[in-house]
Amino acid sequence: YIFWEFTLIPMYFLIGMWGGKERVYASIKFFLYTMAGSLLMLLAILYLGLTEDTFAIPELVANNARFAANSTLFLGFAIAFAVKVPIFPFHSWLPDAHTQAPTAGSVILAGILLKMGTYGFLRFNLPLFPEASAQWAPTIAVLAIIGIIYGAIVSFAQTDAKKLVAYSSVSHLGFVMLGIFSLNEIGIQGAILQGVNHGLSSGALFFIVGILYEQRHTREMAD
Repeated sequence: YIFWEFTLIPMYFLIGMWGGKERVYASIKFFLYTMAGSLLMLLAILYLGLTEDTFAIPELVANNARFAANSTLFLGFAIAFAVKVPIFPFHSWLPDAHTQAPTAGSVILAGILLKMGTYGFLRFNLPLFPEASAQWAPTIAVLAIIGIIYGAIVSFAQTDAKKLVAYSSVSHLGFVMLGIFSLNEIGIQGAILQGVNHGLSSGALFFIVGILYEQRHTREMAD
């Protein structure tokens, strides 16, 4: 949890110090969203540690019979990861963060930080709470589908190239979440592949948008 929170600090300063005109608003929004979600995960971690007398992940996974179906603990982790992915309706911080972040910040955000959320679902939610994961899979799948459609429609409406790529990320990561909560081997393999593809393609697109902005001093696609 501590190192999970440490990732907020460099990104906060990247956006807040070297971002665009609304960098303070975007950086605070990013910080508050992710911190609020992480607090729920902290409570879930503390509860598991105190009741199971260990914080060791392998031991918790091996002895998860008492909490495998616990939806409250599942949601404590899931909301933290859903904000980081982000999936609908926890996505509103992402376009602001990407739009105001410098090029390097957008590349890091798209290529690395967003994947921490999907990694969290694979590393913690599925092995710790298999029964709760199966119970909540239809709900998360519906949210992922809404995010895919919403992200695509809003992307078409954008005139700012950075916002277009940011909203397309919501769609891409919706496919990743669908794969994860298919709860089968092929779906999870596809989710991992799509996550890698998104990190490479979106990171490259943000880099290209940054180069064009340095040359043309605008991100408006009409220009």
